[in-house]
Amino acid sequence: MLARGVPVTLCTGRMYSGTRPVAEYLGLTAPVACVDGCHVVEPGTHQSLLRLPIPDAASAALHTLLSPTDLAVFAFSGDIITYDTRGRAYLEYLSTWSTQMCKVADIFEPSNWTSLEAPTALVAIGSQASTQSIVQGVNATLDPAVQLAHFPLLRGHVVNTWVLLVRRAGVNKGTAVTWLAEHFGISLSEVIVIGDWVNDIPMFAVAGQSFVMGQAPPEVKAAANNELRATVHTGGAIAEAAERCGLI
Repeated sequence: MLARGVPVTLCTGRMYSGTRPVAEYLGLTAPVACVDGCHVVEPGTHQSLLRLPIPDAASAALHTLLSPTDLAVFAFSGDIITYDTRGRAYLEYLSTWSTQMCKVADIFEPSNWTSLEAPTALVAIGSQASTQSIVQGVNATLDPAVQLAHFPLLRGHVVNTWVLLVRRAGVNKGTAVTWLAEHFGISLSEVIVIGDWVNDIPMFAVAGQSFVMGQAPPEVKAAANNELRATVHTGGAIAEAAERCGLI
């Protein structure tokens, strides 16, 4: 597709540091949308074209809410994930977003928190009760400045552990795809997207053609207008979608 002049890019929940190796391996030069649209970067120059961090006032309020808890907190700041000792047990899980990590003694120590470079996301991990209490606090004090995702951590032998993801309100893969379409000077009706998870639903809603992979949950499949035979286990999703759209 690249040889035919069709722009190809990535729209991912990962930070750029976690996306860059894939973009380079694929030879992509088009801007990539990271952290679910909060950060758009040009791979060739590594230049940030768009950054939509958590607002400063919301970041300060989150410090007040999170610091008294026992939750492991990770800040997606700059292109690095900052954490402290409480997060050590979850580093393998966080490495799916980025392999660039910075450990500090206490992430909530005021100088550490204020030195964070405009965080695009915060992740808090702990018990369901602890994370749910933060959800309630955020909904009571910060809505509509931020948006939340709250879900169980289903990885390895981890049990009874929940993840709370906080990002700027109004930003998602749908807004990222809209920005990318404007960047390329094409209409959204010309955009083809492929996804397999809940955070892909917003881009399914705006793209002209949406393809969902075969292993996706039912609610994600219901949001797309095409289902692929390919799964994460078989591979070949991009080739299948491109062939069905007449691009190859």
